Amino acid sequence: MLLLTTNVVAQTDKVEQTGWEEFTPEGSGFSILFPTKPVEAINKKTAYTMHSFTTTAGRATYVATYTDYEQIKLAPADLLAANRDRFNKSLQATLISSREITLDGHTGLEFTSETPAANVKSQLFLVGKRLFQTAAVVFKDVDQTRYVDRFFGSFKLTADKQ
Repeated sequence: MLLLTTNVVAQTDKVEQTGWEEFTPEGSGFSILFPTKPVEAINKKTAYTMHSFTTTAGRATYVATYTDYEQIKLAPADLLAANRDRFNKSLQATLISSREITLDGHTGLEFTSETPAANVKSQLFLVGKRLFQTAAVVFKDVDQTRYVDRFFGSFKLTADKQ
């Protein structure tokens, strides 16, 4: 169950989004560019363990997670949709659009949502029993499109998957 709390939206920072650096957590199976060094949190449950990496720059929060499930009981498309819906519920966000995508042959889902205060974009990919999610939450009073595009465009699967 992929849950990110509403503090993703609540955090703000006045850091200019320059100096993006590649971030590749050991054993994560991915790399991505972040505008500032992310903070890691681990959420261990009976059915899964989620590692999340979060940073805030300007009026946007960027998140990359990977979740290792003990077992997958749903078809890939159903699992991705269920995680999308739980994520939106955790943010009290309304789904705007959703479409299937692939990355290196792996099933994915990209969606946009909104809250009263922020726009949300996220991508989910399932690789075996590991779910990857990237998300950007941007306050509606600013245009961060080029930074959001840079963030999502930089996500890559790597060979160090478990």
